[in-house]
Amino acid sequence: MKKIKILAYIMALLYFSACSSCPDQYGDDDGEERLYFTLRYEQNTNDWRPVIGAFGYIPEDSVKMYDVNGNLIDDFWIATGGGESSIPIVDSSTPRGEDISNTYFLYLSYEDTDTMRVEFKLKKGECKNILEYGNFFYNNNLINENENTSFNLGGTIIK
Repeated sequence: MKKIKILAYIMALLYFSACSSCPDQYGDDDGEERLYFTLRYEQNTNDWRPVIGAFGYIPEDSVKMYDVNGNLIDDFWIATGGGESSIPIVDSSTPRGEDISNTYFLYLSYEDTDTMRVEFKLKKGECKNILEYGNFFYNNNLINENENTSFNLGGTIIK
């Protein structure tokens, strides 16, 4: 009987230790990271407004995001009122230790489509999403760059 209890205890230890080498590695979001950005324009001197939404000049429901293959990105999100927008760019299956470059097209109107590009590398072997480097470009202008830090890409774009 003692041998069965000891064997059960050892099996339980092996099971729980094999579940994850990074306990609670991503918290509540399962490793998803999003690119957050805001489009702003200056209506009057020092009067900055969001481009998209209720206080902007582009209606929220007309804005779409596409990948480089022309596929609509369903998980593109615009905050109520048109402030911050975001798209998911990292999930738990994103490779680590590899250079990644993704291009997106932000369709604002039939006259205005902008290009967004993210280039990054997640550190190999880390539990949490740590950038070895990360760059965010909007219409080929560098908006944000990070190096050896927690995942933080995005920024404010002036139109």
